[in-house]
Amino acid sequence: MSQAQHPTEATKAVQSEKRQSPWRTGVFAFATAAITDLVIFGIAKLAGADMVVTPRGGRTMTVGIGVIVSALFVAIAIATLALRFLTAHGESRRRALAAGGLAVGLISIALVLTAGATVETKIALASMHTAAGLIWFIAVWRPTAPGRTALPRRSNRIGS
Repeated sequence: MSQAQHPTEATKAVQSEKRQSPWRTGVFAFATAAITDLVIFGIAKLAGADMVVTPRGGRTMTVGIGVIVSALFVAIAIATLALRFLTAHGESRRRALAAGGLAVGLISIALVLTAGATVETKIALASMHTAAGLIWFIAVWRPTAPGRTALPRRSNRIGS
C-alpha cells in the first residue's frame, strides 16, 4: 500500500477538509449575506420602498447600502468570534450556534415589524433579516459524517 493510500493519511485528509476555519466560514457568510441583502435592497427600491424606518423610541433613519453592510459586518463578526471560541475544543456546539444565528435572524424581524415604516420597507427588511439568518445557518451547520446517522442504529439481531 503506497503512502498516499495509507488509511490514516486518507482519514486525516478528509478530516482537514471537513474542518473549515471559522474565519473562512464567517467571510463566506458575510459575503453571501451582503450580496443577497443588497439584491433584496435593489429589488425593494425598484418596487418603491422608501427604506425610511423609525424604530420604537428611536430616530428616523434611511436604510442604505452602508447601514446594511455595516450591520451585517457587526453581526457576522460577533457570530464568527463565537464560532471560533465555542468550537475551539470540539465541533459539538456548531449546530447550536447555527440554529442560534437563524433564530436571531428570525426573532429580529419583530423589531422590523414594530418599527414605523411602509409595508414595502418592512417586507424588504424582514427579508434581509431572514436571508442573513438562513445564510449563517447554512454556512455553519454540518451534516453528520458520511455513513453515520444522527441517531445510533438499532441492531436487527434477536435478543439485542
